[in-house]
Amino acid sequence: MENNALIVLKGKQEIDGEENCYELTTMGNYTKKGDKYYISYEGSEITGYENTRTTLKVKEDYVSMIRFGKASAQMIFEKGSKYSGYYNTPYGGLTVDVTTKDIQVNIDDDGGEFKLDYYIQFNHDAPVRNGMHVKIRKVGIDGDSIRTDEKNA
Repeated sequence: MENNALIVLKGKQEIDGEENCYELTTMGNYTKKGDKYYISYEGSEITGYENTRTTLKVKEDYVSMIRFGKASAQMIFEKGSKYSGYYNTPYGGLTVDVTTKDIQVNIDDDGGEFKLDYYIQFNHDAPVRNGMHVKIRKVGIDGDSIRTDEKNA
């Protein structure tokens, strides 16, 4: 069963000793299938991913990210593992290597959070360190207002 969810994504990227941060708060869908939780949301012009749907598949010690639309890609995050794939953008394709340094998952049927610490490398350039912290809070819709589950407030 799909649930409405409030999703807060915080990310950081460290390039040449400088840290760049971003934060996105959006509504999306939150679903459990088997032992995995699925979080999906639509990108926006602000993030550079308008007309792109992102789906995160999460379970203990594992996160995959799949994007479809204007930009498409799949990345897999598992501690100590390296994933190699292809990132398709409106400006051309790139090879992408993702090496996950650390992953922390604390998620259940009501929501939760996960953190990723990883290196990403495009077209065999120098790897860049990244971090992502995603919080998911299941919410319900009552007419025109949003009702938050008391347990997660």
